[in-house]
Amino acid sequence: MEHVENAKKVIRILKKNGYEAYMVGGCVRDKLLKMPISDIDITTNAKPTDVMKIFKTIPTGLKYGTVTVQHNESKFEVTTYRMDENYTDFRHPDKVIYSTNVLDDVHRRDFTMNALLLDEHGNITDHVNGIKDIKSGIIRAIGDPKERFKEDALRMLRAFYFQSKLGFDIDSMTMDAIKEVGQNIEHVSKERVLDEIMKMLKGKHLKKALNSMVESNIIQYLDGLEKGIKFIATLDEMPFTDAFFGTCFVLNKEVPQTLPFSNKHRHKYQQVIELVDKYQIFDNVALYTYGLELCLLANKVSFILGKAKYAKKQIADAYEALPIKSDLDLKLRASDIMKLLDRKAGAWLGELQREMVLAILNGKVQNTKEALEAYVLSHQ
Repeated sequence: MEHVENAKKVIRILKKNGYEAYMVGGCVRDKLLKMPISDIDITTNAKPTDVMKIFKTIPTGLKYGTVTVQHNESKFEVTTYRMDENYTDFRHPDKVIYSTNVLDDVHRRDFTMNALLLDEHGNITDHVNGIKDIKSGIIRAIGDPKERFKEDALRMLRAFYFQSKLGFDIDSMTMDAIKEVGQNIEHVSKERVLDEIMKMLKGKHLKKALNSMVESNIIQYLDGLEKGIKFIATLDEMPFTDAFFGTCFVLNKEVPQTLPFSNKHRHKYQQVIELVDKYQIFDNVALYTYGLELCLLANKVSFILGKAKYAKKQIADAYEALPIKSDLDLKLRASDIMKLLDRKAGAWLGELQREMVLAILNGKVQNTKEALEAYVLSHQ
């Protein structure tokens, strides 16, 4: 609430200096839906240089007429009314033209529900029937949806993100436009695409959004995800993020190089593909080699795909019962082995330690100093 009050103060200060200003976008939508408000955007006819003279600011997006205003303990993105010229990269306008008319700014936005204006007194101005669409639960592009998606192709994925978050239906003309120009999503950076999908996966209405993605056929342009989304959309229970991507990539048989995962996550999903292919039941060696987290994830993916029973407790219990979880747990140290065999360190030592670990895991020898000394001597 304090955040909203601070935004109202910023608007009052702008008006005191002779400018128009409103809260705009998701914050107004969420206020109507009685949802928590986090980020607040402000639109104004004041130019960035004017705003910078009035407030303490950070020049976060001067190219697009945006500065971040710091007021009290809050930060707000304040953007000048604008009209956008051609979007040759399908994401950003080639040129921004400042406007003195708030209608120009409203009509350049993505969806009607995100184009409402809120003043400092709490009054909402609606130029695009956004309130009606919110009450009806409709995601509708402003103006010609094909033009909106040609301007910024990421808006198509944002339609599905909002559907996942809010449970709204996508307007038929908006959906038809996605079907027609869906291939334009290939022009958007993979980082932005992946980020939008990640946000979508957190929504309470994910199943609805995935089914809409299948209907629109945009999934054919999402590297490595088409088969997985088609399959997951049929499930009653939606998987969490790792299980979603694990399932997609098992069905795809690889993790696409084009998707910008961290090396850690890429390696994780690649190992899940291997595990699902090799194991339905995890023996001691698999649990030791891959670790508990990966084995649990692989089991979840196998369960989703109908290849195995869900065995979270059994796998966790088996992991805890492992006689050894690391070669550091060996009761016979490397220095003891070298002394016992009167040999210097070398590659042989690591190989011998791996043999000892496998023998312990397979129940062929106990992890005691005496038993391991006997094992070492008998295997030379």
